[in-house]
Amino acid sequence: MKKLLLVPVLVAALLALLAAPALASPKTFYVHPSGGNDTYDIQHAFDRAVKAGPGSTVRLSAGHFYINNIVVRNFDGTFKGAGEHKTVIDCLRGLDPSLPGVAVLPDAGSWPSLLVFKSGDIRASDMTFDITAASPAETWQVWFNGGTPGDYLGDIVTVTGDVVSSAFDHVAFITGTGSDSGYNADETLAICGTGPANTSGQPTTLWHSSGSESVCDCCFRAYNGVEITGLTNGRAMIADNVIEGYENGCLLFDNSNSSVALCHNQMSTGAGENFVAWQGFQASFGAGASLPPLPAPHYLIADNHMLATGSASAFFAEDDSLLYGADNRLHATIAGNTIRLDTTGFGIGEFATRGFWVFDNRISGSALTGMYLGDDYDGPDGTTLYPVSGWKIIGNDLHSLTTSMASIVLGNGSSHCLVVGGPPPTTVLNNGTDNTLINVTPIADPPAAAAMPMNAMKQLKHLKGMMLP
Repeated sequence: MKKLLLVPVLVAALLALLAAPALASPKTFYVHPSGGNDTYDIQHAFDRAVKAGPGSTVRLSAGHFYINNIVVRNFDGTFKGAGEHKTVIDCLRGLDPSLPGVAVLPDAGSWPSLLVFKSGDIRASDMTFDITAASPAETWQVWFNGGTPGDYLGDIVTVTGDVVSSAFDHVAFITGTGSDSGYNADETLAICGTGPANTSGQPTTLWHSSGSESVCDCCFRAYNGVEITGLTNGRAMIADNVIEGYENGCLLFDNSNSSVALCHNQMSTGAGENFVAWQGFQASFGAGASLPPLPAPHYLIADNHMLATGSASAFFAEDDSLLYGADNRLHATIAGNTIRLDTTGFGIGEFATRGFWVFDNRISGSALTGMYLGDDYDGPDGTTLYPVSGWKIIGNDLHSLTTSMASIVLGNGSSHCLVVGGPPPTTVLNNGTDNTLINVTPIADPPAAAAMPMNAMKQLKHLKGMMLP
């Protein structure tokens, strides 16, 4: 009889043992909010996790955490919270404006970032970064903006290194009001390579990084959203996110020989672009080096819902490598997107690109034009500075779009492009050379047509805050 009584006792003890988290995983390091400065506790947990080796976990409980300048090197593990809006991370000045701000650390970049992962394999999930202080950072010289003093964050989270992989899942990034065009952080999540800096902190070589990156089921409400720069021989997936940016939603700069997919995202912006793909950006904006002949990336932009209002546009591409003597030939397929416009800009536009495939997109609303290819600005020697060739524009639905020019504008820099109309009427203004138009309605050049797109395009040349540390 006594033996029978022992059975349920042993079963209960075994179940309790299995349920105890501290005993279940000796490589899991828990952190609870202190109500004050949590920087040391979280940094210490990461240091212990790195020492414990691959497969370790830093786990934050529910609650509000306040931190400044956490730098994690060679972390191969999981950073996990209790859920979006349950685990909330803010800067220290979100607790008290008189406390120290986030600083620029010489070994962690050239602008202030709240949390920096350097190299490793990072998997982050189930938390919210919510930056509430109007002045989250110590005053720093914004080198990409002429040395203007700033007190905002450069990034909330930076992932950097020569070899680094990352996966962000169910992580929310939220910014507040501040001095950077009304925001307190320039970007939310930046994934980039590394490069040495000169004495002024400005990068002098191009950034390069290899790895596999994914950003899925995340939320961005900020000045700029997610950026990937310098991905080399890698791949990235940006999918199923809500991206609401004032300036830009997703930025892809100078990635080479890599495949990047941007799919099933809900995107909106009111000033810049939902999505920007730019080769040669670092050479054009102060990296101090000409662009080497690197293999081109391929971007798949498919099945996204994009909203552009104000002066914004949905998609923009530029390949400045052609201007530096390198034939990178940025590749992109833009398919199945739903684009809604209420803007003085355009839906899809570009500079100096070749061979894009654009098909089965639905563009509606009101804009200058649905698509604009081939910059009309001629250089001092009479040549077009940003030529476009070989685009295939097939079966796009623009019949619900109201424009002041045409559904599609082929500028005088365009050549050998194919346009096959979708549901009628697809109106096309063709100022290019050897373009082929099928099942479309050609229209005459409206007054001052050549100048209007360029005014909109020039907004790109005033972008700031997009050079990474």
